Amino acid sequence: MTNQITWDDSYSVNNAEIDAQHQKWIEIHNKLDYILLKGNNAEVSKAAADTLQAMQEYVNSHFRAEEQYMKEINYPDLVVHKRLHTDFDDYLYSYQRKVRSGELVLNSELMSILKEWLLNHILHEDQKYRAFLMQN
Repeated sequence: MTNQITWDDSYSVNNAEIDAQHQKWIEIHNKLDYILLKGNNAEVSKAAADTLQAMQEYVNSHFRAEEQYMKEINYPDLVVHKRLHTDFDDYLYSYQRKVRSGELVLNSELMSILKEWLLNHILHEDQKYRAFLMQN
């Protein structure tokens, strides 16, 4: 089962930089999903762990940029949004560490969780600051 994501214009937050970052995140997500479809041998496991780490690093960078943008536009729910970022970053870091140590194996269940979180975050949480901008 695939957990690929295809960019849709409904994901746009009307900020080219943030949209490009979301598209890059989706690209990393899709790469990880593709790697996992190849099976579960040592080479695939290492590639998946490396890609998960790259995702975690990219997500961290994206969150900082998005939070800076929200600060610049005086987004009133920045603190709440930042907490969502921190919680997800902590979750992803913990999972990545457990995969590296061999405690957990990447699988389609994780990919489903990552896909659901990403789409929910973009379509619901990020759209809130888009709506805020449109009203002001």
